[in-house]
Amino acid sequence: MRYVSRDIDGNINRVVTEPEGDATEAIYKEDPELIAFITEGGGEPALRAYLATSDAELLQVLEDLVNVLIEKNVILLSDFPDAAQRKLMHRLSVRKKIQTY
Repeated sequence: MRYVSRDIDGNINRVVTEPEGDATEAIYKEDPELIAFITEGGGEPALRAYLATSDAELLQVLEDLVNVLIEKNVILLSDFPDAAQRKLMHRLSVRKKIQTY
């Protein structure tokens, strides 16, 4: 889900991942109007904003993929460099803490 604001003509002029300011209208990521704004009408700033908002979602997918591969013994945590191991373990512990709230 994304949230958009519109100009006086009703066209999308801003997209965010959480409601803020004048961007409170919920719209699905697959909505043709949103896709058109991002790929055509919004230009480079809109494309950059879209990529920035999707980074967190992609990070979650990658973390989940790494965890599944580790759980299935396809890869070992020790296969990663030390810095990556620390980051993965830290994020895993934070996610577990969030789930307990």
